[in-house]
Amino acid sequence: MDRSIKALEQQTPSHNHRAFHNSTMLEVPHSVQLLLSLGSKFALPSTNINPSTFYHLIADIEGVIETSEDEEVKIRNRSTAANQIVNHIHAHKHNARCNPSENFYKTAIIATKQFLKTHPHIIVLEADKGNVTVMMNREDYDKKMQTLIDDKNTYTILTRDPTTGFQTKNNNFAKRLADLKLINRATELKLKTYRATAPCIYGTPKAHKEGLPLRPVVPCMTSPSYELSKYVGRILQASINSRYNVKDSFEFCEFINEVVLPPDHVLVSFDVVSLFTCIPRDLVLSNIINNWDAIKKNTNINLDMFLEIINFCMSCSYFRFKNKYYQQTYGTAMGNPVSSPIADFVMESLLDSVTRTLDFQIPILRKYVDDLLLALPHEQVEKVREKFNQYHPKIQFTVEIESNRRLPYLDLVLIRQSDQSIKTEWYQKSIASGRFLNFRSAHNTRLKINTALNFIKRVKTFSTNVPPDDAIKLIHENLRKNDYPTSLINRLIRKANETDIPLQSTQETPTQHYRSILHIDGLTANVVRALRTDYPHVRIGTTQQHTIRSLLPVVKDPMLPIDRSNVVYNIPCAGAPERNEECNKRYVGQTSYKLRTRMSKHKCDVNKLKRIIATGSTASDPSIKELRQSAVVDHCFDQGHMFDFDKATVLDSSNKHRKHLEVLEMCYIQSTPSTVNIQSDTDGRAISYGGVFHTLSKTTHKHSSAPISGYNRNAMQTQTTTNSEWSEPSFATDGFLTTE
Repeated sequence: MDRSIKALEQQTPSHNHRAFHNSTMLEVPHSVQLLLSLGSKFALPSTNINPSTFYHLIADIEGVIETSEDEEVKIRNRSTAANQIVNHIHAHKHNARCNPSENFYKTAIIATKQFLKTHPHIIVLEADKGNVTVMMNREDYDKKMQTLIDDKNTYTILTRDPTTGFQTKNNNFAKRLADLKLINRATELKLKTYRATAPCIYGTPKAHKEGLPLRPVVPCMTSPSYELSKYVGRILQASINSRYNVKDSFEFCEFINEVVLPPDHVLVSFDVVSLFTCIPRDLVLSNIINNWDAIKKNTNINLDMFLEIINFCMSCSYFRFKNKYYQQTYGTAMGNPVSSPIADFVMESLLDSVTRTLDFQIPILRKYVDDLLLALPHEQVEKVREKFNQYHPKIQFTVEIESNRRLPYLDLVLIRQSDQSIKTEWYQKSIASGRFLNFRSAHNTRLKINTALNFIKRVKTFSTNVPPDDAIKLIHENLRKNDYPTSLINRLIRKANETDIPLQSTQETPTQHYRSILHIDGLTANVVRALRTDYPHVRIGTTQQHTIRSLLPVVKDPMLPIDRSNVVYNIPCAGAPERNEECNKRYVGQTSYKLRTRMSKHKCDVNKLKRIIATGSTASDPSIKELRQSAVVDHCFDQGHMFDFDKATVLDSSNKHRKHLEVLEMCYIQSTPSTVNIQSDTDGRAISYGGVFHTLSKTTHKHSSAPISGYNRNAMQTQTTTNSEWSEPSFATDGFLTTE
């Protein structure tokens, strides 16, 4: 990479005033406005050596290394990666220079944190459309959300949390499918869950509409039926052989530029009002029955059971707001994996049904989710809309007719020529801020270059109705707005003219692996380059940790730490108070289940040990030997101590694969003093990365039992369990130690 480009990346970003909407009466400092206008995904340069950052990097590297079965290759790449990390930390430690952009970020971050702390009633959200950051009063947000969910035609309030019941039903479905040999054991385990929690609804403001209304979104990743919904959703999606669907804007552009409309026809677009929340369940089920011949080709599940599963997945559309539980009575939530294929199926049936009732042919009928493009005789537009609205009272359409021969659709504007042919231009709505990945963001440079290349390709491909020079001018305006340097833009335009930029990922071989590695400027690129020598079969992407989102207050209902899953946790030992004996030991563990479940298991083991000892059993007893395989029980047995389960804390979390969590646990065990963990390092990871842990311990303050902040802001809401949640285990006053 050119040094000039690297220097440009480090400059202070420019201010896009259209990218920030302040709906409050507060005067927001300029530096705060500028920072927030960059968007929640903007990656901030990290100037601190945070151990958690390097632990996640190590876990990501291990995700790549473990794809090989050659132990020599593993050891060699671990050593190389460890050396690169240590060298990076030393270089960072001794490099005291600070470029101007780092000074700006430090100042802006401090100002933003102080502003949000001074005004706790303020929240910051990303707008529903237009890529705009919206600042609003939390009270206004709460009132609008409450008004939305008080709509008794769409939602109903529940008297209690239904998660346990839904989880049981979900697991029963998985078991039935496995018992009938319809799925294998691995799929059964994937469909089952024991760590479900109620999804928390939130709203995205519609900044382009008066009154700033909200669009409800329910992220269903923690829902009991999430994996089952994905499973049946894929079956439905594979069963749709649509005559109407638009794959993407490129395919549509190629199609529409070859179209010539019949005389007296105009272009119109139909849009469904709130499709996902309005699809009746009986309509979905009847459509599945009518299309069962196509669906059964993609599944061995019989019709009755398939309908039962779909009905369950739709009924599992529930959420939590302000510690109250609600269920969606119609349709499915935006965020449910089955919503999109269900909507697609209903729309397919609707189009087939309506077109059969018309006494003329529609020359153009294309669909992207719920956005329809039609070519109709001008006098037939309202008649066709009435036909569409008669299909079902819950599914109603708005219509937009071309104006001055122009009609926007997707990210194109269609221009009907005098000869009835169609030309196109690249298009963005008037509400759009023009913001995308900023060149000053601390993302991987290659990602930013690919973003710019993709934008150039879109504008040049879609601009069949504008002179090439005008398209080039448009490219420059938009890329410069996002701080891409003119010299780089010109180089990329020349590259776009010389080469064919791939629009889609090339087809990978079946052995291809996909992994992501945390991006640390000046380090990750070197690590990836070294790994590619022995791991050409792994496609490696990068992720960001320190973004503007991490500075913002949480909008959704916070989750108690004891209800979180996929965490690394810490339990301090309380010693033996009855003997005035203190203990500074602690246990570091990880669990993919809820922390509540894991703590209960620890307590159960300790209490079981106490009961066995009370019978006079000794250390040689097989049942005691089995229990002592747990480091917690072993410490309690040897020292006669008890762990303070009420003070368990969350150290870190990961939603990646299980191995990722295990590596994080290893990192925290190695860097936490006085652990009781049985440190069996069969893979040699701790030895390979020992230099990293030693360097971090010398470079940063000694890491304590306090949770690491900054990686997962939702993880840090309330770190310590409360006494009301856990009953303290009882221990024998003379401790556990019993010898023969």
